[in-house]
Amino acid sequence: MRIVEVMTAAAPPGTDASTGPPSRSARAWALALLALGAAGAGIPSPLYPAYQAQLGFSDVTLTAVYAVYPLVSVPAVFLLGPLGDRLSPRRVMRCGIVLAAAGSLALALAPSTGWLVLGRVAYGIALAVITGAGVAVATSGADKVRAGAVSAVVFILGTGAGPVLGGALTAYGPTPGLLPFGVDLVLLAVVFVGLGSVRDPGPADVPAPDTEGDPPATGTARRALVVAAVNGFLGWAVVGLFLGLISSVAERFLGLGDPLWGGALAGALLLWSTLTVAVVGRLGPRRSQLVGLVALAVSLVVLAPAVDSLAAIVTACVVAGLANGLLYGGATTVVATTAPPERASRTAAAVYSAFYLGAGLPTLLVGVLTTLLPLDAALSTIAVATLALTAVMIVVSGVDNHRAAASATR
Repeated sequence: MRIVEVMTAAAPPGTDASTGPPSRSARAWALALLALGAAGAGIPSPLYPAYQAQLGFSDVTLTAVYAVYPLVSVPAVFLLGPLGDRLSPRRVMRCGIVLAAAGSLALALAPSTGWLVLGRVAYGIALAVITGAGVAVATSGADKVRAGAVSAVVFILGTGAGPVLGGALTAYGPTPGLLPFGVDLVLLAVVFVGLGSVRDPGPADVPAPDTEGDPPATGTARRALVVAAVNGFLGWAVVGLFLGLISSVAERFLGLGDPLWGGALAGALLLWSTLTVAVVGRLGPRRSQLVGLVALAVSLVVLAPAVDSLAAIVTACVVAGLANGLLYGGATTVVATTAPPERASRTAAAVYSAFYLGAGLPTLLVGVLTTLLPLDAALSTIAVATLALTAVMIVVSGVDNHRAAASATR
């Protein structure tokens, strides 16, 4: 219920308690940080087989190492995500960079499995800190729909760049993550310095304190945010399955042992996601999410019975990427157009926690099932379960879309 309570604090579009939005420079650096944070979180995806070979851990440990990041992020987002509403967003983002740098350092060296876990935990907390303030600043422009779409594209591109960077550079260092995370550390330093040129909000930029308590949310706003959170969860659940397991699937079932293959497949999925985000403005956030759910169901139908087929994997990647772009773009547009400025960080953090949970929970469940089933059977089982929830949300989103269309014609 906590996620519902946090999200219901949102007000309808048009509410604006801020007298001075962040500058264009601040929004640009916030977008750069969101992209870099997402990239750093995705770098390990193609490195897991190499980490597993070097450190000798099991498939259960493999998926747990991957999933610990989003599972740590969820409670961290609730605790730390709203900081940007109360403190200087610039300082909050810089603190996130310091935590991300610590995680990158642990993953770059990683002499044992414990260091991998430590690095993933640090990165999970870092992105939780970054998300609330970063999304709030990045979507603070006058055109909320465009700002939501831009932030979605940037985040997806960052998430896609991470696996490509990891797969391309892992072979050129004594440890799998040394060079990829070395590059990440350099870029984090650049953004840290760049944020130094962004001014802290002055008195005119800070929303007036809310002395009357949280404004009551309308039922429409509450429902839109909850539906967006669940739909985003489903989109990132399928993306998370690919990012967490595609390298192992490519190596074991497709005979593609080069880590670059896993990184390329994951990167292609997220590249396709960016191509459909631009459609959200034309379809609208509700219809975009409905179409995205249908596409997601198609990808799961293709994936579930044929994880040992290259054609099926590529097809599922492409369709899931298109689906995620519509689902995530639609969900972020709902957040950007619904959250009031004085609670922007809190609302973004609440919805994004569902995205992070989606990115990690199914992968963790696959790892647990591998104690009883082969990897391909475990993956197919989770795909079928995700398909069932997707079918439910198709009905829910279809009803919402029909009601919105009926209201528009009155």
